[in-house]
Amino acid sequence: MKFFTGFLLSMVFLALASCDSGDDAGVPDKGYRYFPLAVGHYQIYDIVEITYTLRDPDTARYELRVETPDSFLNADGDSTYVVYRSKRLPGEVAWTYLDTWSARRTPEELVVQEENIPYVKLRFPPYNGQVWNGNAYNTGERDDYQLDSLGQGQTRGAQHFDDCLTVLQHDNEDFIVFLDQRKEVYAADIGLVYKETTQLSYCTQPGCLAQQLVEQGVIYKQWLKEYGKAE
Repeated sequence: MKFFTGFLLSMVFLALASCDSGDDAGVPDKGYRYFPLAVGHYQIYDIVEITYTLRDPDTARYELRVETPDSFLNADGDSTYVVYRSKRLPGEVAWTYLDTWSARRTPEELVVQEENIPYVKLRFPPYNGQVWNGNAYNTGERDDYQLDSLGQGQTRGAQHFDDCLTVLQHDNEDFIVFLDQRKEVYAADIGLVYKETTQLSYCTQPGCLAQQLVEQGVIYKQWLKEYGKAE
């Protein structure tokens, strides 16, 4: 009888252990994989940037390297990751340093500090139709970001990504005064794979109103071409 009781307890223990195997067992997917953060990771992008002024538009083409060389703990226990950005023109070998950004992921959101301005890039867990204020931690006006699609495959540039998340940051469709269209695409286990920004101010004088004559602005497109982990 004692042998049977011991055997039964052992089987119960094994059953419970098997149900609890793995760090993420039974835990819903939070969507962190769409912006993985790890020291040593890097991405290289192709950039096309068209700048409009009162003169003819100026088109720049270059490569952008984004790398994460370090991280540090915050007072709340979360980690902030240091992000170095550098660029090079077509045909160049050496990279020229641009600036330093940072990224911080909490259980609820991803905050990226761009030129000392924090933006809430993602909210966790993501779901279709999700809306949040991208300017929640800066002094800008409320700017509602919307999760437009989740888990869909996309082809960007020369690469295809099976599982992507698309965020529409703004889409006012104003072709008379100021056009503001911004979106970012993130791929699972990779991070940002595509970014597009169109911000154009049109002439509003009586002689050119509604003619879509651009006075100033920018069209910016960023495609991922390479990614990995530095050795």
